[in-house]
Amino acid sequence: MAAPLPRCDKCDKEFDKLLQCGRCKNAFYCSKECQNTAWKSHKNICRKPNEEPPEAKIHMTRLAQKEAKPKPKSFGYSPPVTVTKEDLEEPETAEQFRQELLREAKVTNAKMMAAMQESGGNSQVFLPQVASLKEAYYSFIMERMCAKDPEREDVHDMAVQYGEGLMREVIFALLQRGLPNSASVDQLDLANNHFRTGIIQQMSPAEFALSDGDLEGFEPAVSRVSQKGFVTVEGLLDAEMAAVIHKECEENFWHHRAVGAMSLAKGKKDGFYECWLPYPPRKGTSPELEHALRILFGLPHEFGRHGYPTKLKTSTMAHLACFPPGSREAKHLDSAGDTTNPRELTYSLFLAHDWKEEDSGQHRIFLDGKEESKPHQDVCPEVGRCLIFQSQTVEHMVLSPKRLLFVLTIFAYRAEPT
Repeated sequence: MAAPLPRCDKCDKEFDKLLQCGRCKNAFYCSKECQNTAWKSHKNICRKPNEEPPEAKIHMTRLAQKEAKPKPKSFGYSPPVTVTKEDLEEPETAEQFRQELLREAKVTNAKMMAAMQESGGNSQVFLPQVASLKEAYYSFIMERMCAKDPEREDVHDMAVQYGEGLMREVIFALLQRGLPNSASVDQLDLANNHFRTGIIQQMSPAEFALSDGDLEGFEPAVSRVSQKGFVTVEGLLDAEMAAVIHKECEENFWHHRAVGAMSLAKGKKDGFYECWLPYPPRKGTSPELEHALRILFGLPHEFGRHGYPTKLKTSTMAHLACFPPGSREAKHLDSAGDTTNPRELTYSLFLAHDWKEEDSGQHRIFLDGKEESKPHQDVCPEVGRCLIFQSQTVEHMVLSPKRLLFVLTIFAYRAEPT
């Protein structure tokens, strides 16, 4: 069987030779016109080799209210082409190699989506299937890389990095084309929980507005954050709710981390785990956790209507962190290194159950002159307490807890100028 010709990443036509993106070396085009037209989307995923990907933004209307119809486009998946070391000596075969792996990424994505949809969104059912497909996907890439360079020692790390980049490209393209709400939730789940692509969807905080009377007296909190950089808000959960949520997080996420329900925080050596939860939540989420998510996602709108000076956007996924005993998070800024899509505010809701000060796990806020005579302030993760701070200016860390600690966080981003 003849090897397929490389295809343009914009119009998908086959050509003997293609123009290559000079920055990432991973995108190819049949003409300057296609390259220029594709840049609007490609710039969100383009990066130099080995460069950490920035968060990609997807601005869409709220799909829960107005679902976008998928475009009638089907992917034709050809059988994988065996690539030998001799083949790769020719310039054209480098793109053949990339296209073969890109086809495998599309096939794997489709199989994962089928598993998620056939389960009815039940993560306990689809997680083992997704984990198995992910392992097979990386093994496929490793085999092809070994055929290309049998002497390479870091083939596993390279396969993971390359595989994540290809899957990011596939998922981002599908989301940009438009998907029904349930499919977009599943794609964002794959992107952030299984392939660490940093793809986010942002919406106006008004989309998550709380009902009148849900929260009262928020003006002092907004004023405190604007002037001092942080504030704590009490009583967003009661002890009974916290107990149900803690048990749910332990059983559904912590105990299933081996199959991808949670993963060790990337780039950290501090031993805590994380995952991303969609909002609105999946089926099977308890009313208590759904309530916690509803209140948390409503806070950016409360800030906006009570005078916070910066216009905000809200991500549609919440970050769930699990700190087992002995873990910690080092001092850092939540917006460190993020200049293209800066986080403005961090909202961290403590899901602690029957937490005492001696259990430790305090969140340490470094004041940097904002409070006279105090270099930092420790915030105990008491049940129902929400710590809110400016992501770009307030450094913080998490001290080691003595028992399992769950923290639910959302980020509000600076809205782009209109």
